[in-house]
Order: sequence, then structure tokens, then C-alpha cells
Amino acid sequence: MKWTRLAVLAAAATALQFFVGSSPHRAVWPVDFFLLATGVVARGGDFVRAVVVGGLLGFLEDALNQDLLGMNAFAKAVLGYGLAMLSVRLIFGGPWAVGGALAVASFANDAIVAVLAALLLQAPVVLFSREAIWRAAATGATAALLEAARLFPWREWWEKRQLRRLR
Repeated sequence: MKWTRLAVLAAAATALQFFVGSSPHRAVWPVDFFLLATGVVARGGDFVRAVVVGGLLGFLEDALNQDLLGMNAFAKAVLGYGLAMLSVRLIFGGPWAVGGALAVASFANDAIVAVLAALLLQAPVVLFSREAIWRAAATGATAALLEAARLFPWREWWEKRQLRRLR
């Protein structure tokens, strides 16, 4: 993945998280856009790029949402490495596998941040709350929809549509 695409991806994730994440309606569809962007980068299989982009996106998430900088940065860097490892070792079988992997990654992100918050801020560890389950489901479903849109044969569909219009 080229660096210009990475910059556009990071800017889009930041804008979506900033505008949608600060919305009072965030609880309706709470997607972790930074994790989606980390997953897109990790899909390429480049470990260093996935870790660096995951760390930077996690730091941006911390700057927007957290009091202590670095917890989401560490979690996203670890998940970037893990997702890059999965993409190199496994062949994902379509949108369901990608959505499932990112849903599990969302749970892992929450667990890493909760453990770090417990160690650094003496906060209680809450792992499987209703909000965490809904965020994982929304992130996984969004990832599956984006993967299905990526795999869909748009060119052939458009050509068939144009041929039907001409008849």
C-alpha cells in the first residue's frame, strides 16, 4: 500500500471518528474506524507498516478520546501486528472471515486498553460489557460489508446494466 493511500486512509478514519464518534447518536452504530483502517493496512501483510500505522492511528484515537495517551496506540500496534500475521498465514475466506477477525480484534483492543487502564490508572477491568459487544459487532459487520464491496465485480455489473438499458 502506498503512503498516499495510507495518508488518505488515516485522514478518512480520523474524520469519521471525529464527526461520528462525537455524535450523540454514536451508540446506534459504534464502529471503531481506526481499527478498520489498521485492518486494511495489515491486510497487505507488511508487519512494519501495520504496526506503525496502527500505533499512529491509536495515538490519534487517544488524542481524540482518552486522557492518557498511548493505551490505544499500543493496542492498535499489537493488533496491527497480529492482523498482519493472520493475513500472511491464513487466506481469508471472504467477507465473513474478515468481519469475524475484526470483531475479535475489537474485543482484543478493548481487553488490552482495559488491562492498561487497570495497571496505569487503577480503573476497574470491564471486558464484555454491552457496549463492547455492540462495538465489536458493528465493527465486524462494517468490515464484512466493506470487504464484500471490495470483492464485488463492479465493472461486470455496470456493463450488464448498460446492456440492459440499451435493449
